[in-house]
Amino acid sequence: MQWRYFWIIILVILFNACSSQKVGVYDDLNKSKMDKSFDKYLGTPYKWGGTEPGRGVDCSGFTSGVYRDQGIIIPRTSRMQYSVGDEVSRDQLQYGDLLFYDTLGKGVSHVGVYTKGNQMIHASSTQGVTEVPINSDYWMKRYIGARRLTGSDLRSGEIGGEFHLLPKAYPFRVRRLIDIPTADVIENRFIGLDIQNDAEGNLRVASSVSLWNHWEFGLEFQVNQFLGHDVDAFGLELPFVNTKFRIWEQKGKYIPSLAVGMESNSRNWTVTTDSADVETVENRWSPPRNAYVVASYKYDRFKKLHLGRGRLSGGFAQTDLFAYHDTSASYDGAEDAFLFFGVEQQITRRLMATMELDHLFLKDVKATMNVGINFALNNASSIAYTWRNVGADERSLERAMQFSYILEY
Repeated sequence: MQWRYFWIIILVILFNACSSQKVGVYDDLNKSKMDKSFDKYLGTPYKWGGTEPGRGVDCSGFTSGVYRDQGIIIPRTSRMQYSVGDEVSRDQLQYGDLLFYDTLGKGVSHVGVYTKGNQMIHASSTQGVTEVPINSDYWMKRYIGARRLTGSDLRSGEIGGEFHLLPKAYPFRVRRLIDIPTADVIENRFIGLDIQNDAEGNLRVASSVSLWNHWEFGLEFQVNQFLGHDVDAFGLELPFVNTKFRIWEQKGKYIPSLAVGMESNSRNWTVTTDSADVETVENRWSPPRNAYVVASYKYDRFKKLHLGRGRLSGGFAQTDLFAYHDTSASYDGAEDAFLFFGVEQQITRRLMATMELDHLFLKDVKATMNVGINFALNNASSIAYTWRNVGADERSLERAMQFSYILEY
């Protein structure tokens, strides 16, 4: 059975490699050619769906046209353009980076090209193609993010000399790895929905909403034995709540994203203990993460190993072991501290592997190791399969399937 899963993963990787038709990497942006493209488009009136310089273009028609002049084909709409290239922090912008904005209150709806000195060229709905400062209140409040297209894989197009830019990875929006939090929040007024079923038959439904690209609130409900066999144990647990505030996003190559938060989220553990040659099996709650500080560092792909980009997350948390029954031998009236670490690694454009170590150095509770795989269905949804308590002596191995969906509003 284990070999079957191994060969399935190998086939997925080979299929991804064969289907992408890689023929190179877009490394060299031709600045003089892009300057000529800007001159060609400047003053062109705005026209929804337009792509013709001098006659009419919309925002994504302008950006796709500029990169077509470079011999690079990118997706036609601003929302799809947001899925290509690498994320770039605002203080690391370079000439040619794409800037994305929410001008309609429904997610990515506008795109422009960064030039220099906090300026961008874009197709304005009122002024046509023009250059504007990006540090004005209007653009600062609507800013979503930036993407750098250089460094991305290419494949040949139908027309000689043209190459299609391939997204490095589907945009997994990971607020939490398996159990540990990351420094990310859901961007730009999204509602996130997670539905998870574990091996015990319990069902979890989680929803979250974010404000101002920095502050997120979440709520989870657990229905015990929703898909299980113990009718007497069927029922609804008290809701779990969480909140997180991102202090800053990753700055440059070395300063990671940083966030603070708190959550009451806890999970049922099946714990086996031996006392006087008597084996006792009982359910216990895992320690909640009452308050935490977490840093997340995103790194680029390992080209030599043919692996995609990834992220390291780690932090410090406090918990009240007495908050849930049978988690501490005695109540000392003080919060207990622990560390947590996690890594997510892109394997293919759709497949990501996750591993985390939780509850490190927490008294009365041994460390937890969880692993999982996450598969992107599209830009808004994914499925994951996780194994919790891997290698733990006193806790049972728990498996769970999770479906995640992000809804813009």
